[in-house]
Amino acid sequence: MSDEIELLPPPKSADGVELLAPPKAPSGLERGAKAAARGFVEAVPFTGEKLAEQAGLPKPTTFGERLTRRAARNLPYALGSAPFTGGIPSTLGFVGATGLGQLAEEVGVPEEYQPLAEIVGGGVGQGTADVLGRTLGYVQKPLAALAKKAKNLGYEIDYGAKATQGMKYGSGGTPQSAIRNLDKFTEEATARAGRPTNNVNAAWVEQTQAELGNEVGQLFAGKTFTSKPGFQQKIQDIVNEAESIFGQQGNTARTIIEKNIGGQRAGGELLSPQFKAEDLRGAITQVNSALSGAKGPQAKVLHDLKDALEELARKNLSGKEAIQYDAWRKKYNSWSAISDLIQLEGKTGITASGQVNPEKLLDEITRRTGGRAAANPLYKDLGELGDILKSQVIKPTGGLSAALASATENPLSKGLGTIMQRSVPMRGAGLAATAQTLAPAQQYLQANTLLPAKRQN
Repeated sequence: MSDEIELLPPPKSADGVELLAPPKAPSGLERGAKAAARGFVEAVPFTGEKLAEQAGLPKPTTFGERLTRRAARNLPYALGSAPFTGGIPSTLGFVGATGLGQLAEEVGVPEEYQPLAEIVGGGVGQGTADVLGRTLGYVQKPLAALAKKAKNLGYEIDYGAKATQGMKYGSGGTPQSAIRNLDKFTEEATARAGRPTNNVNAAWVEQTQAELGNEVGQLFAGKTFTSKPGFQQKIQDIVNEAESIFGQQGNTARTIIEKNIGGQRAGGELLSPQFKAEDLRGAITQVNSALSGAKGPQAKVLHDLKDALEELARKNLSGKEAIQYDAWRKKYNSWSAISDLIQLEGKTGITASGQVNPEKLLDEITRRTGGRAAANPLYKDLGELGDILKSQVIKPTGGLSAALASATENPLSKGLGTIMQRSVPMRGAGLAATAQTLAPAQQYLQANTLLPAKRQN
């Protein structure tokens, strides 16, 4: 048995003429590519239809080919508008125009009127993008950066934090995450004051104050501090600045210095070159108390004086004691801000369950520092989050409202919100979106100028 394959001659007609083999039918991929090519050519304004006919690109015959052509025809306009709209509006416009236009074709709408359906579909898509922007809020870059930082720090943050509207429950996107975020924030704030807790109350304020007092008392006990001429001049300059703010008679800064560590010689330096450490502690405590009711320029100059006095104490310590004092200083200033938060803000500063309100804490440390919140030890990685973490009372709702809220607060809904949230569109985005929406109008003109000629043929 032979392994060779016998090649048969090509078939012949009755008169002996060889017959040509029938042409091979194009594959589905080839037909799809030609449908896409026709769509791209048809996208050429006003002449695309003629160019496609002249190029010999076949019209689609199946649903897949028709959809491919229409998508290819709308795609260039979506891509053209995307840099101006931010992408999502252009995508929605593209989907709306392609979808409704294709639906019109499939239900039998004449070809010359199908572009009108595309215009309507594109308009609905663009309108949806605008509604999403108003509903979900527009992303603000500074808030987005804070939201990212908060998430990296372990807080539960959703897309609402990136917009001025904020998260649904102030400090979180769900009631549970809002409570957990406030607990975490409170524990971190009180830890910086030396006694971590998630329940700030009068007892915590009193006990923390006592511990801080004992700690600094041991550091300063029996010591005598000195001040050099350069530092004496620095204090004098601050006091002189304070006179222009408080007035000569009500100059709080001068009164505190003279009462605690002032020079004893009439007409001499304001600050004594040598004094008891405990007297300096008294001056620092009084300045801190004066800060509780100060605002604006008064708070700024008192904060400058507080920093200067604390630095004077630091320069008189060394080694382990200096390190201990640096730690005490951060704890004391943290405690002071939280204490003032209770005193000045009440339940808006500290919730009924003892949680620190991040937004109000940021306001408080901004006030205490005369507008320089970053100078407070509670600011970095904590107080600065007050712009996106805002405490609010979570009120009970009815069963139906609770069920609807739960449906919109699940991880899938939050994920969709993150995807669909828009950045602030650039100037000119509206014109670009309108141009994309009205782009099928040129296809309408082509269809209504070419079809009469086709009918005549």
